Amino acid sequence: MTQTNREALSDLECREEALAGVRDAIAALQGVPATALDTEKHEQLTSAGEDLRSLERALTNETEQLREATDDQ
Repeated sequence: MTQTNREALSDLECREEALAGVRDAIAALQGVPATALDTEKHEQLTSAGEDLRSLERALTNETEQLREATDDQ
């Protein structure tokens, strides 16, 4: 494996770990009982969920691109 392949794999592994963490955070947010929150806190939770889903999409795209780049080498 060349240095470039090792670096790409390392980047890929880092992104995959980040993606797993983001997915765990999304799951944790989904476990918060909405009835325990007032309107302001519920809106904050909803916004955080939207931000995390956006981050999940971005990380998913990055990992797919890194996999393709690694496969092409």
